[in-house]
Amino acid sequence: MEISGIFTIQKSTLFSVAYDGEVMEFKRLFDQWISDIAYLEAFFEENKADLNSKFYSSISIEEAIQRTRKQAVLFRNNFLQLIQNPNSEKLQFIFRPLNNSEYKLKSLSKEKSQADWLRIYAVRISENTYVISGGAIKLTQTMNERPHLQAELQKLEMTKRFLIENGLTDESDFGFVEFDY
Repeated sequence: MEISGIFTIQKSTLFSVAYDGEVMEFKRLFDQWISDIAYLEAFFEENKADLNSKFYSSISIEEAIQRTRKQAVLFRNNFLQLIQNPNSEKLQFIFRPLNNSEYKLKSLSKEKSQADWLRIYAVRISENTYVISGGAIKLTQTMNERPHLQAELQKLEMTKRFLIENGLTDESDFGFVEFDY
């Protein structure tokens, strides 16, 4: 596992995990959600029953693809604007504890950021330092209902363990890494 900086502007720092020589998760997710139509078609075909649930009012695969691509662009732009504007709100305001019943912010907590059914999962280091472990399209109420969401829970736990084992538990442990997305 490797951790790379995505953005380091002023006091806001967003990092992303890259698994076994792969591209950073942040980049991989947005590339998939915005540009990889074949991936989206296969995903929604595999999860067609979730799209046909009363919650989503039986939207078509084509509508789901369009909705995902549009939301992904807005979601990515939200991250970019937040990081690039030093006077904007803190990253902690776009991330929430993974468990909806948790309200206390703490270091090394598992968190999520969401836009529609898109999720970015991260480990919180401090109010403005997060390490992204992955993300997913979440069409069900809980993460335990689908294998791809269970895999994201495992990636979150693996990332948290990696951070602890490597002494990366405070924002000062990361230094100032600059990386252009």
